[in-house]
Amino acid sequence: MDIRQIDNLTAFKPSSSQKTKSTGEFGEIYKKKLAAISKVDSRVQLDAKKALLDQSNRIMDLLDEYAGHLSNPAKSLKELDPLVRTIQDQVDLVAAKAADPKYATDEIGAIVTDLALTANVAVLKFQRGDFVD
Repeated sequence: MDIRQIDNLTAFKPSSSQKTKSTGEFGEIYKKKLAAISKVDSRVQLDAKKALLDQSNRIMDLLDEYAGHLSNPAKSLKELDPLVRTIQDQVDLVAAKAADPKYATDEIGAIVTDLALTANVAVLKFQRGDFVD
């Protein structure tokens, strides 16, 4: 064996270490996947906003029911207590969701905040005893 041939072996570079010509296919695939994720994310945000509006609508229905019971002299305040607790629980849930930064600048966040304030005032008036004769 000739020792000079060792130099020829070290000069050999495998094809995997050679640079390949970039065709940009990865970038195109990446952009397509990113666009698909953005579409899903926007649908998720729309679903979250719809759920927030549905919960807000539920609170308005509960407040309407509460107002109807207050105007009925046959209903006692003890009978209204479970309804008031339900209103408070629903308001706490909606307020927590509305505190999320993605709703902070949204009109939906402002509507939910106003609704939570109105419902909290009604609950506090009930708890304070404003409706006791």
